[in-house]
Amino acid sequence: MSPFVEKLVGPDLMVYDPGQDAVHILNPAAQLVLKCRREGKDEAAIGAAMRAEFQLPLDHPVLEEVRESLRNLAAIGLV
Repeated sequence: MSPFVEKLVGPDLMVYDPGQDAVHILNPAAQLVLKCRREGKDEAAIGAAMRAEFQLPLDHPVLEEVRESLRNLAAIGLV
């Protein structure tokens, strides 16, 4: 069971971390990265999911965005 309280607020996901008494708001892209990581997917698989979900062109730097999102999620303790 997750120690976080999660609730959709419009298209965003509100995540409350009671251990830090902090609220984080994740946009749909960050939500997808979090979901994929929780499923055990690696960066390449997350990038493929992002490209498919958001119909990103092949020249879009999706892996850099995935890596940045993972760093940000790790910094706030969500992954």
